[in-house]
Amino acid sequence: MKFKKQLNQLVSSDEIIKFLPKIEIFSCAKDHNHFNRRLQQRAINWDMIKLAITYGKFQYHSGAKTWTLLDKNLKYTPYERFTDKLRGLRIIAVNYSFDDTLKLSTAYWTYDLRR
Repeated sequence: MKFKKQLNQLVSSDEIIKFLPKIEIFSCAKDHNHFNRRLQQRAINWDMIKLAITYGKFQYHSGAKTWTLLDKNLKYTPYERFTDKLRGLRIIAVNYSFDDTLKLSTAYWTYDLRR
């Protein structure tokens, strides 16, 4: 099976991921399609985003919430075999929400972690 299909099957059966808060896309007035366009350009899909938010290292950086997938976060999980393909994925969410909703701003690969 291909990587995306295997990942989709694992994510859909993962009990931890089912308890994620509501995820929305934060869009700027100038560019409503920024987030989706960046996902497509960088070959990132929604399963990877859910995985990064669930298992990634959480940090606050410049007033934003960030999650970064590292090797040690994926160790001893069902996703350990995909470490090389998921290493360095970073998700940025703005900190404007007054409820539990995550408002995602962008997603990208941190190439200095991919070595």
